[in-house]
Amino acid sequence: MDILSADMQIAAARFLRWMPGSMLVNGDELVIEGWALGLWDMPSRVLVNGLDAVDVTWRVPSPDVLAKFGAVPNAEASRFSARFRMPPGQMLFPGGFARVNVTGAFGEHRLSYRTAWYLADPALEPGAPAPARIARVIGAPDVNAFRLGGATIVKRFEQLLLERFGRPMSSFESILDWGCGAGRLTRYLTMLAPEVTGADIDADNIQACRQILQKGRFVHVGLRPPCSLPADAFDLVLGVSVLTHLDREMESEWLAELNRLTRPGALLLLSVQGLAQMALYDAPTSQKIDMHQRGFVDQGINSQLKDVVADQEYYRNILHSPDYIMTHWSRFFDVLDIIEGMAGNQDLVILRRH
Repeated sequence: MDILSADMQIAAARFLRWMPGSMLVNGDELVIEGWALGLWDMPSRVLVNGLDAVDVTWRVPSPDVLAKFGAVPNAEASRFSARFRMPPGQMLFPGGFARVNVTGAFGEHRLSYRTAWYLADPALEPGAPAPARIARVIGAPDVNAFRLGGATIVKRFEQLLLERFGRPMSSFESILDWGCGAGRLTRYLTMLAPEVTGADIDADNIQACRQILQKGRFVHVGLRPPCSLPADAFDLVLGVSVLTHLDREMESEWLAELNRLTRPGALLLLSVQGLAQMALYDAPTSQKIDMHQRGFVDQGINSQLKDVVADQEYYRNILHSPDYIMTHWSRFFDVLDIIEGMAGNQDLVILRRH
């Protein structure tokens, strides 16, 4: 195996660390299945809200994981299953969410939220979008993955804002979920913040969000800016897997538009594809080389929105290098950091309006 392939796999082991296959709630019991990777510290604890699951089966044979991560120690037996029962007098969903994590022997610390997965209380879940609407967002009509991914990203962002800026989600006056799709993030943002606006080019999903998610405001925007939203309207913008689908001209136009829409000092959390996701999706090392040498790589048309967007060439598959982001995006915002693997399995770019 060459060093570039190993680098991608190590990124997944370090920054994704583990992935749930399923989380099933049965009363006050939570059943978890997934896989976990380790380099120096091997996974040895499954935690729910900081408490150990006691019924854990490790080292389940996992040839599928080995095929992706052959450079990582023990990948051939990285699957596990766990059963957790909440102790009497405690809640499985404190504040509306259960936090699940896989760690080494020392357990969680202040940055462990970056690899935690969060499950929302089923009793608080809004209605689910139609399968076709979900598929346009995550690539498959899987409502459980849609909910788990959305809750996880929002709660990770919430903890990031507390850790880096000392600000709870509720302290932001006006939040924009840019590229909201079927409301994967918006459904949970409205549980944590007073004013949330979702915007998307998918008019069908916007209409469905208006019907299902009563607490949010939803706006259909055109393929090119400017949009109808007012200037200086938002102090926090979330954009998950949006700039991963815009060509270079559209990227610049929309970054300029986000600058118009945000207030001075506003924060933006935007995601891009990184090494961890590339390893997860079996990307060849030639893509990594191309990404780092060219900075911005357009891999061609993405067909997920073909039924709802008239311009069939608009929605693309895009790779960005960290150096490109640090230099090009700084024309529009201060680029504060890039955190690998934190936005689901994408990298997170933290920006601040000048």
